Amino acid sequence: MTWWRRAFPLELAEESHFSRREFARFLAVVSAGFTTGIGYLWWRKKPLEGASDPEAKHAEVPVALGLAADLKAGQSRLFKFRDEHDACILLRTPKGELRAYRQTCTHLGCAVRFRDERLECPCHQGFFEVDRGFPVQGPPTRPLGAIALEVRPDGTLWAVGELPKPTLENLDRRAACPRDKHEVTA
Repeated sequence: MTWWRRAFPLELAEESHFSRREFARFLAVVSAGFTTGIGYLWWRKKPLEGASDPEAKHAEVPVALGLAADLKAGQSRLFKFRDEHDACILLRTPKGELRAYRQTCTHLGCAVRFRDERLECPCHQGFFEVDRGFPVQGPPTRPLGAIALEVRPDGTLWAVGELPKPTLENLDRRAACPRDKHEVTA
């Protein structure tokens, strides 16, 4: 019989086997195990949104995405940016503008897809606008990570870096809430 079954029996009649000291030792072992597990997870952490580690000193290498003219309005294509785990989505908006975002939803990390002229997270019905990657419906509250694109003179499209995440302070009035236009003054 293992030591913990003797120390913590299932029947209440046998409960007097162990002392407070044994119980404290058991709690210390369990606490040390939890601390070790949390430490391991912290050591192995990877950013949820695929953003680069601020302590990492690597330069971003541009990634060729093909010809810009190959992607028609309303179409999308997947690509890898920094490494094989960094999934991104390239799309041409209905207005004809090229955009690229990390494919990872900011809510729980599900894969975002381009469908019906918007970015959709199928896990919890979250939707993002295609112009800036801001959430417009569902549980996500943070915008998607955007990738900077460059069209070179020969017509090839390149992913060249990460764009800073937009904030509410640097939005223009186009992306503001429609209710803000009808402010009530007292």
